[in-house]
Amino acid sequence: MLTLLTFCLIYYFIAGIVIVLGYHRCLTHKAFKMRKWFEYVVVVLGLPAGTPIQWVGNHRFHHANPDLSVDPHSPIIHGFWYAHNGWYINSKIKLLCFLYALAGPIRFLIDAWNRPRTNQEHNHLAKDISADPFYRYISSPSVYAVLMLLHSIIPFGFAYALWEINGFITLWINLIIIFNLGDSINSLGHEKINEHSSTVNRNVLAFFTFGDGYHKDHHQNPGVARVGFQSKQIDLGWRILLILKFLNLVYDINTLEEQ
Repeated sequence: MLTLLTFCLIYYFIAGIVIVLGYHRCLTHKAFKMRKWFEYVVVVLGLPAGTPIQWVGNHRFHHANPDLSVDPHSPIIHGFWYAHNGWYINSKIKLLCFLYALAGPIRFLIDAWNRPRTNQEHNHLAKDISADPFYRYISSPSVYAVLMLLHSIIPFGFAYALWEINGFITLWINLIIIFNLGDSINSLGHEKINEHSSTVNRNVLAFFTFGDGYHKDHHQNPGVARVGFQSKQIDLGWRILLILKFLNLVYDINTLEEQ
């Protein structure tokens, strides 16, 4: 019998992996390749993060300009809340950003309109993504809105059908955690240390974000599939990637030794 806790853990696990491995390490940094059908499934599951074209273009621009005045979400330049989530909604109003952080499924509905229309200025850096007809299709405003509506209705409808209001509330809290963990990589992964370095590793954050919290290591080697290299660093994303390789779902994995 599926329990509510198990359901939320599965949801959390899938949400983290499709963003960390799909959007981030595969689409954006080309650290490995996925079988195309599997890649499409992963990206569709990750759509609450944004359209693939916008996400990839924006993230590549961030890597090219970390903590410079043009960085889209530098906490050093723009402050914590803007870097955390204010840049999604183009607001530096702390209360508004805080409410957005707690919005859960309402955030799906806001983003359904917002994501295909805002922060599009770096899409030219994702020409490889926009060249794919499928990614162009799901990045279009109308299609993206429908898919985001399904992302909201299906899991919350399922949770309510099985566990009623407790399921709805628990999944809402779970979604708050997922969104804010991902947003924390931007807001907590940068700290002014000296004039040459601003990215930092956050061990606890890395554990809960499948390795992406090792943000300093990632910025030093963005094209590498593994993020945590030291013996005490736990990169769960890397370990899952090895399982996917065993299952023949991914290939051409870039390692540190190959750089």
